[in-house]
Amino acid sequence: MNEGSYILVNGLFLPTAEYRFSLKESDVFLFSEKIRAVRSAFPFYRETLEMIKQKLVIFNQTFPELTENDGAELKRQMERTLTKNKQFLGAVLTIRFWISDQKIQYSIQSAKREKSDYGLNDKGLYVTVFDTIRKSVSSLSNTSLGSELNWRIAGNYPKDIASDEFLLLNTDGQIIEAVGSNIYLIKGRMVKGASIYHGAYADITKSLMLSVYNKLQLSYSEKDGITDQDMKEADEILLVNAIDGIRWVVGFEGKRYFNNMIRKINELFVSSLVS
Repeated sequence: MNEGSYILVNGLFLPTAEYRFSLKESDVFLFSEKIRAVRSAFPFYRETLEMIKQKLVIFNQTFPELTENDGAELKRQMERTLTKNKQFLGAVLTIRFWISDQKIQYSIQSAKREKSDYGLNDKGLYVTVFDTIRKSVSSLSNTSLGSELNWRIAGNYPKDIASDEFLLLNTDGQIIEAVGSNIYLIKGRMVKGASIYHGAYADITKSLMLSVYNKLQLSYSEKDGITDQDMKEADEILLVNAIDGIRWVVGFEGKRYFNNMIRKINELFVSSLVS
């Protein structure tokens, strides 16, 4: 992705190349949230706004200037950022929040995506388990706030030459997520996912995915968690998040997977976002 030439900081545009986040600001950084822009639309905008509100509450903060009226001002500032950077087709915006002089500050930065629309990956992903550390269950483990440290640690380890993505484990040795994505296994007419009660991250796409499974008359369960054996017995495996959409997994430890049902799932996923 190519970063835009300008970054919006508290409503004012600054050249991206010249902007620096100070040491003082880094000490009072709260969190960031990403959202994808597809032409003039922001898929999962309502869910992203609710996540921003939830994180502000966690930090005992509010920011009504951006979040009131269904986030109309936040959306306007994101649209300004895309227009200023002439990124009209597809982009990812990163919204950052920090505290300075006892006030919430924010910035919006955009990066152009090569593909404007959501689309299923042509080349399947090869995944492998990351077992150097294991993720604990906590009150924040279902959010990015409680997951990003694990993702960053995994991101600093080299993958096998035949692997594209790491899968993370919880303290019970169950597979709970990929880095930044939910994981779903398909076997026959059954879909298995990982539960937040097992420490799994819950991407904002989850409610839509459950709706898609229901429309396709697929049974969904996350009661027992996902084991290594479940992975080997699955017919198809997919990773999902709001930025990349649906990505199908082609291989895990010598096992190869199809994407027949995944194509149907992806079709409904995409059509639900543009309807």
